[in-house]
Amino acid sequence: MEERRVIVYDPEADILVVRVRKGRAVDSEWLDNDVVLLFNERGEVVEVEVHGARRRGLVEVLKALAGYLGVAEGMVVRSVEG
Repeated sequence: MEERRVIVYDPEADILVVRVRKGRAVDSEWLDNDVVLLFNERGEVVEVEVHGARRRGLVEVLKALAGYLGVAEGMVVRSVEG
């Protein structure tokens, strides 16, 4: 069974994606603060995208969280190289 990451960071695009639940996104809504909610066919949030994650300091927070939890950084956030 393939492990599916809950949090993925794309450094090239500076987008942090948090997967909330399984399912395919069929609709999305941009919020005023560069956050995008992606919804499934039932209107439930399946992913949250945060644009400008490094600028907001979120990537460093996640790295610190990995250290606090005593897990490899890659278990908390995985960088996707283009």
